[in-house]
Amino acid sequence: MPAVGEQRSILIVDPNAAVRRMLEVHLVGRGHAVATCRTANEAIDMLGSGRFDLIITEAETPEGSGFDVLREVQQRPNEHHIATIIISGRDQPEQIVKALERGTDDYLTKPISPAMLVARVSAILDLQSQGLLDSRGPDVLDLPKLDRTLREATGGAGKLHAICDALRDGLNAERASVYRFDETTNELLTVVAHGMTSGDSNPLIRMPAGEGLAGACMRLGHLINIPDAHEDTRFNPRFDEATGFRTRSLLSIPLRNEEGVIIGVAQILNHRHGPFTAASEVKALQLAPRCALTLAEAFFEVDRELNLAATIIAQPGTATFLPTLLPSSAGMSTSILPKDRSIRAEAFVGTEIGRYCVTAVLGTGSQGFVLDGLDELLDRSVAIKLLGPDSARIPLLRRQFMQEARTMAKLSHPNTVAIHDVGDHDGALYLVMEHCTGGTSYALLKNSGPVDLLTATRILRDACCGLKAAHQRGMIHRDIKPDNILIDDTGIAKLSDFGLVLAPNTTDIAGTDHIIGTPHYMSPEQCCGKLVDHRSDLYAMGASWFHLLTGQPPFHGSSDVREVLRHHRESPIPDPRDIIPDLPEDVASIISTAMAKDPTDRYQNASEMLRDLDTLLTSISPTT
Repeated sequence: MPAVGEQRSILIVDPNAAVRRMLEVHLVGRGHAVATCRTANEAIDMLGSGRFDLIITEAETPEGSGFDVLREVQQRPNEHHIATIIISGRDQPEQIVKALERGTDDYLTKPISPAMLVARVSAILDLQSQGLLDSRGPDVLDLPKLDRTLREATGGAGKLHAICDALRDGLNAERASVYRFDETTNELLTVVAHGMTSGDSNPLIRMPAGEGLAGACMRLGHLINIPDAHEDTRFNPRFDEATGFRTRSLLSIPLRNEEGVIIGVAQILNHRHGPFTAASEVKALQLAPRCALTLAEAFFEVDRELNLAATIIAQPGTATFLPTLLPSSAGMSTSILPKDRSIRAEAFVGTEIGRYCVTAVLGTGSQGFVLDGLDELLDRSVAIKLLGPDSARIPLLRRQFMQEARTMAKLSHPNTVAIHDVGDHDGALYLVMEHCTGGTSYALLKNSGPVDLLTATRILRDACCGLKAAHQRGMIHRDIKPDNILIDDTGIAKLSDFGLVLAPNTTDIAGTDHIIGTPHYMSPEQCCGKLVDHRSDLYAMGASWFHLLTGQPPFHGSSDVREVLRHHRESPIPDPRDIIPDLPEDVASIISTAMAKDPTDRYQNASEMLRDLDTLLTSISPTT
């Protein structure tokens, strides 16, 4: 049996050069040998001259179809089983059903998520290496249905429940549970499992990662199939005690992230249905990477003493700290602070805030000022953000301000602005941070117009690195825009303003008197006032890059806030090449993926977007 991760030979068939290149880059990055071609007829010719382990083919090509390739593969009985994955549009479910009925091993829908690509390819190749693909009977998984279960789940707890449902239904089992591995505490944690009720006063189950059959699965790193759990000395009865379920047979599967690191364990349980068969193992192994991706979305970093579900459900966005780039509509305000006191920013120049001497005004906004200061004690320049008068006396604002400031101070990443101090000055909250002498990327736009491709991509890549670190700590920025991407004196970009001014919860953005976020960069779900997660940040990252590259935000034609919000919700994603024609096709592909209307169609994490940005940088960077 080939080792997991061993180089395999893959053929990619797609008429779109950008799609071929994206797939090739991600699979070569996993150590595979990749060949590509444009049409089904070319693929059939290549089958005759080479040996492939896997073929990933578009359902429709200019010459022939993916089904012709599938038929050709199936007519080669004397060769090893060549695995196949069919690609189609999400709006073409009949193509997916047709492909599965004709024996394809899996499918992908466009736009293709890099993480989903890697997960499904890894799962298929692992099954192939164990000789399991060619031994499957007619009882196969309804993959589209199970994928919908996982894709349409919302909220952290909802996603965990969806994993349990997919495993139970896919294997015709009685119950399922899913655990997240907390590396910091070396524990396995869960808040949901079949049989647990929402009325439980403390639904959190936690246990040392080395205990029980789940712990054994973690240590061994492979599936465990136990006919009678109570006869196994490793079995931990705590789950049964918490849920009232009498476990008999059990499948335990490690769940890995896109880097192959175990991030959790899923367990499928039976009492009356009897032991799990070899066919069940095949299904479980095919479902595992799908469940792992959903688990990775459901959890960020979690405080070990908190109810997990409460930490992973995001609140609606932020009131912008710096001014919105759009004029407010009648009846809509950008401020959540009292307006009955008026203080000019220039009045602070020459005064002291805490131990910091104010030397100049860097900017003004609807929530306060950004001041240039000098820390005389440490002899360094700083930037001081001072909120409006009486901000320190608003309990909600003060609590959220301090909480976010502490979290950002712990972040300590080269691509996020460092926090030095926080306090209040005559009733106004202030934040002291590193002074980035290069200013904001928006100032770069304002002073010089559209930013060249190389510089703009480097800025976005740096900001995306900072965003990745923030997401890993459970932070959702909610207000990414060029004004919040700063540049230091070495040209490194740094992300700032991590939701330091949070608006009260709202249910309908059009019906409140607050603008939540900055309209030019807000995701469709944020425009509707719905709950947002980390993928809203990726949408805003794509919109910000569009602005840097073209000199204008994606939907800039209207001066009416509500009209801009409608465009984000309903209008097609604009192509930056309509403004800058010589931009590479890969730029449009990255932006369209980042700004997909449906969060499930976007990059699912910052790592995916970073990988494509790094690939683009490699192709456009000057050779030395």
